[in-house]
Amino acid sequence: MSETHLNYSSKPNNGMAMVKALVLPRAGFDASVGLPELQAHWRNASVNSNDLANYFSTLEISPVDYLPLCYPHVMAGTMHMNMLAHKVFPIRLLGALHLKNRITQYLPIKPNELVDIDAKIGDYRLTESGVEFDFVTDVTVKGQLVWQETTIYLVRGKFGGKENPSETKSFDLESLADASVIHKWHIPTTRGKAYAKICGDYNPIHMSPLAAKMFGFKRDIAHGFGVMAQAIDYSNVLLGIEEGKAIQVDVVFKGPVFLGSDVTIRQNVEQDASRYDVYCGENSRPNICLSVKAIDVK
Repeated sequence: MSETHLNYSSKPNNGMAMVKALVLPRAGFDASVGLPELQAHWRNASVNSNDLANYFSTLEISPVDYLPLCYPHVMAGTMHMNMLAHKVFPIRLLGALHLKNRITQYLPIKPNELVDIDAKIGDYRLTESGVEFDFVTDVTVKGQLVWQETTIYLVRGKFGGKENPSETKSFDLESLADASVIHKWHIPTTRGKAYAKICGDYNPIHMSPLAAKMFGFKRDIAHGFGVMAQAIDYSNVLLGIEEGKAIQVDVVFKGPVFLGSDVTIRQNVEQDASRYDVYCGENSRPNICLSVKAIDVK
């Protein structure tokens, strides 16, 4: 299978990509064929200072001297969308569920640094639920890897995973028992549109209650990465990590966080001080499961 490379000199636009992702016919995933060799590259990417300032104010999180842990994902998000929308990608966007992420920050990134962002379609795994596939995103500064992310999507369906599941599994997080509320906040109904202006993700499910209902939700939902960024900030977990340490963030998106909802973070320090669960409203089950910890790297 030949390689396809998408090269950008500025942040790509999502408008036409969204249209293509929604309307273009797709061949569908075939385990005997696999996924295409598809990559995207943005050289000398710079942080838009207005977007960064709006990121802090929209999410109501504290400004810091370096890019927040989740911000490189925001920068790369439109690259991901253009890859998903590309004609060689066999899976329709509406059939893909954003399931998990693993982020490793090796070094903090200064807002004025030029970075190279490289994204590619990675591995896939057949499971009982369907097929999981990975986006792998690297951020480098002057050739040095400073930030890396694996984004895991799930497409439900019968792809042979029940009869012949893949030996490798994606990571999971241990459930928390007797977790206590450590912080509570409110997600405003205007968050979807405000955050979309920053990240470029204008998926209809974030834009209006009516559009979200058409896709099976009770109302419009918040962007998961925005809620995760708030949870990391409000938990104060980063204050306990030694300066200069590499940081690993694992997140599992269990369910939608609806706009207009009260949200809580819960923790059981005795069980695992690095683990947090995010709950939406009166839901008895966590909507987002999160782990943030320092790691040793070679």
